[in-house]
Amino acid sequence: MRFDDDLSQIASALQQENPGWVVMWASWRRKFCAFSREALTASLIVEAASPERLGVLMRQVEAEIHNARIRGAQETGQQSC
Repeated sequence: MRFDDDLSQIASALQQENPGWVVMWASWRRKFCAFSREALTASLIVEAASPERLGVLMRQVEAEIHNARIRGAQETGQQSC
């Protein structure tokens, strides 16, 4: 399908722009999916119907991870990036 091919190319471009994520077009769900590459205790997956919304969700997750690391470092008295 040409439509799915176009959306797969958009997912590929998002993948290149976001190296901390594995991004794909899930044709069976009609959504973009992103899997975080962060070393976490649980898998982190976000999905959205548009690439713009997926980008927003990925930024939100990255901010939450960053904030959690800061809180954890403060609790243990360590410095965090």
